[in-house]
Amino acid sequence: MKTTTSLILIPAMILCLQVVNAQEFSFKMYFQDSAGHQDTLTLGYDVNGTDGIDPQFGEVNIIDVPLNRNLDVRISDEWSRRYDGQVGTWHTKTQIVQKRECGLLFPVNNIDIFTNHWPVTISWDSSLFTNPCLEASLFTSVMPYGWWDTGGFLCLLPLQDTYSFLPNEDVFSEYYGYVNSNNDTINVFWQTLGDSALIMSSKFKDKAPLVKITLFPNPANTLINFRTETDDNILSGQIISARGEIIQEFGRQTYANVSNIKPGVYVLKLFLETGKTATTRFIVK
Repeated sequence: MKTTTSLILIPAMILCLQVVNAQEFSFKMYFQDSAGHQDTLTLGYDVNGTDGIDPQFGEVNIIDVPLNRNLDVRISDEWSRRYDGQVGTWHTKTQIVQKRECGLLFPVNNIDIFTNHWPVTISWDSSLFTNPCLEASLFTSVMPYGWWDTGGFLCLLPLQDTYSFLPNEDVFSEYYGYVNSNNDTINVFWQTLGDSALIMSSKFKDKAPLVKITLFPNPANTLINFRTETDDNILSGQIISARGEIIQEFGRQTYANVSNIKPGVYVLKLFLETGKTATTRFIVK
């Protein structure tokens, strides 16, 4: 009788199992607010991933699940659709986007955060980002098509393991958040994956400089060397942080020492004898 029972139950158990495929790359982001409440997201990529709900990767649409009144963090399409006057269609705790080749921009994840206890601290395993194709992966308070002229923060995931931040409504008002149907204020942040081409990409909101700069190495940890592609004479230069702060100034030279600069993304701005300026981005690691 025991043998017969086992043969009947095993097929039934198999029918109840949900098949979840392993994604090519994934990592977890851990969130904790100032009251100690915690939540977790799983993000990553796969050649079969999309920017919607992919059940084969364990993604579940929880848009109808009420918010956790302590701390609730979700990936959703709310902000991008509300920005166009529409309503979101999905929320999830896991998002595996489509894999892109090195040098190409990965899909951007909108990360919605609800809490009454700021600041929020995030943490992750930076050792997962040693692949050069992921060296510019980031978490940011500014939609990655306009961060260089609006302030906010930009956190490179390979360069640190934790970061604390305040609500976006304190800086950007309703533009970088939304109010849901229960009148809850949701702050929106962004995450994406990519290599150094992500930082240098002309797809971001910086206006293209009149004079282009060649800079190497990039990323760097000691010296950067640079010149204009037209060999214009340099009068002076500045290194500027993602927050718009001038970190370093120098005179007529074609190099700069960055060994004492905190890891992150920076802008090199050159003032030329012709009266023109030139800018380019680089990474300090």
